Amino acid sequence: MGESVNMQSLLRSQERLDALRLTRLMDSPAEEAFDRLSRLACHCLLTPMGMVNFLDEERLFCKSCHGFPEPWLRQRAMPLSHSVCQHTVAAGAPLFVEDTRKHPLLRKCLDMETLGAVAYAGVPLINPGGQALGTLCVLDTVPRRWTDREAKILKDLAACVMTEVEFRATREFEQLLQKEREGVKSRDEFLSIAAHELRTPLTPLKLQLETLRRSVVAAGIDDPWVMRHLERSSVQVQRLLQLVDRLLDVSRIATGRLGLLLEDMDLSALTIEVTDRFQEEAEGAGCPLEVHTPGRVRGVWDQLRLEQVLSSLISNAIKYGAGHPIDVSVEGKEEVVRLCVQDQGIGLAPEDASRIFERFERAVSPKHYGGMGLGLYVARQIIEAHGGTIAVRSQPGRGATFIVVLPKVSGRR
Repeated sequence: MGESVNMQSLLRSQERLDALRLTRLMDSPAEEAFDRLSRLACHCLLTPMGMVNFLDEERLFCKSCHGFPEPWLRQRAMPLSHSVCQHTVAAGAPLFVEDTRKHPLLRKCLDMETLGAVAYAGVPLINPGGQALGTLCVLDTVPRRWTDREAKILKDLAACVMTEVEFRATREFEQLLQKEREGVKSRDEFLSIAAHELRTPLTPLKLQLETLRRSVVAAGIDDPWVMRHLERSSVQVQRLLQLVDRLLDVSRIATGRLGLLLEDMDLSALTIEVTDRFQEEAEGAGCPLEVHTPGRVRGVWDQLRLEQVLSSLISNAIKYGAGHPIDVSVEGKEEVVRLCVQDQGIGLAPEDASRIFERFERAVSPKHYGGMGLGLYVARQIIEAHGGTIAVRSQPGRGATFIVVLPKVSGRR
């Protein structure tokens, strides 16, 4: 009784069943590769019947049967309780029986009786993780003493079966990967087309709003409501343009077209300029900006791209800063410079620290915070294109510090 319970627990092992499901072989159609191996086993060991099978927690599924009569060829499955192979799988070791009718555990196995089989030789099909998924077995209708040579042949053929299983899994994975690549390519193409189409009307709309604002001022129209709504419209159009530009950057990154226009520039001056631009928005959010620079910090970089990175980091700090001051600092060393943007806001979990730099990834719920998860992805690509690094130090509820390290001379153009 104890041996039977132990065998059932081995067969029902979740790790084994998960490994079996990953193969997607249970209830799969017949395949010539497996049929060939069951035939070969019969030919090499001179037996009338051979089988490749896989066992879940309830059934033996026959992936390939050679020499089996009906209804076996049609049904291709049987309850585990009727099967000799359950003992081979549970033991995880080869089983060679001269006469199952005289074996204390196997004499009541109905599969042998219904097939008119007496002798059994089975080798477990063990995956690289050490899980026995099924067996390669051969049956004979007369008692038979299996030789060491025959045992070695069957073991080698079982290894061939597992090679086919692994090859099949690799092929399916490559097919899925190819579909995924095609899906990503289609999405990137769509984003590129959509971004171009969106930008076409937005640029003249921005100019028209600016022209309208100037006309209102020139006409001496002193209407706060009109000016307020013109300003809001301009801000919204500018935000849409920034979103479209990020989508275009994603497309450029995907196709390797994110080029840099390098020039000698002062990072301190750029940091002060960008920070000044955000002061009003930051104060409105209760997040006053403090800037610390050591004077000029010169290097060879793409000024517009670094402006984009700074804008993204400061914008995020305001969004997630929870109404606390934000510190922006630049530090120059011999060969590198260090740019830090530190907030005292909601922070993020350690497991999100690398994920947030992937495209369309976010560490917060979109219900509470807007955005598409592109800003940090584009920022990382820009910094890495300069030969630099970007990272974050953070804990939930204790703010976040984004750290950019740049070589003073980028090696790319």
